[in-house]
Amino acid sequence: MNKKMWIMVFIASFALLYILFGFWIAKDTKIILEKTMAADRNEQEYMDPSVFNRINPITNGATTAEFSYDSSKHNVGIVVPLHFFFVAKVFVTHEYDQNDFGFKEPLTMDLKLKNGHWYATNVKIEP
Repeated sequence: MNKKMWIMVFIASFALLYILFGFWIAKDTKIILEKTMAADRNEQEYMDPSVFNRINPITNGATTAEFSYDSSKHNVGIVVPLHFFFVAKVFVTHEYDQNDFGFKEPLTMDLKLKNGHWYATNVKIEP
């Protein structure tokens, strides 16, 4: 093959790999958000405790301890990851809507690859 063809194959392979990593990051981001909302503190393998405390509505003071998570009322929007394969910054909006409590929050999360899955190290909740 000539040099041009090798360059095109390399660029196409890189783009495909980048997109596949993006889908993997999006899947794990949804898992992280579901686990924080469900108050699953045993999932320390997916997030730093500070991330859990910032997102979970009970620990961040948004609602009372009587809150019970219903996955059918939780909607995670489109996950937009910017990554360099082993670290990522994710932009996502998630919302929760039930009769007496609800919110819609845009989040920016920092993730890193740890033990074969994505681990949330930091989260910023936009007003």
